[in-house]
This record gives sequence, C-alpha cells and structure tokens, in this order.
Amino acid sequence: MLKGVTKRIVEIKSPASEHFERAVLYLRTDRPYPKKSEAIGLAEEYVSSLEPNELPKPPRDLRLTVAVLSLSLGVTLAALAVLLVLYTKM
Repeated sequence: MLKGVTKRIVEIKSPASEHFERAVLYLRTDRPYPKKSEAIGLAEEYVSSLEPNELPKPPRDLRLTVAVLSLSLGVTLAALAVLLVLYTKM
C-alpha cells in the first residue's frame, strides 16, 4: 500500500568520483531547505564519521599479560647475562 506523501529528495550524482557514484538525501518536509554552508558542514561531519578514528584499544587483561611477560623476559635475559659473565670468569 502506498501513501500519497510528498517527499523532498535531493540526488547528488558524481560519476567522476573515485568513491561515490551518487548520494540520495531525503529532506524533512517540516523543515526549510538547509543553507549551503550548513549542508556542506553536515556532509563533512557525516563523511568524517565513516572514517575509523583509532584502532580499538586491546582489553586491559591482554595489556597486563603482555606487560608481565615482557618484564619476565627481561628479568630472565638479565639473569642469563649475569650467569654468562660469572661462568666466563671461572
């Protein structure tokens, strides 16, 4: 069933774009058309939200485990260096 509702639709075609073929915007009927500067700001905000900001931080348990293992490896290597020095002096 179709309803007889008027929609304000803006279709932006950009065949020369490397990433986008076209964009379709459905404007609210209860609001006036946005100003050009406002529309550009909203578009930039939306596109920037698509970019990943940072890699997700590893869980705290994993970071703690890596830190403990790194510390234990450092202590083990230091102990082996001390044993090597003591063994070669004998």
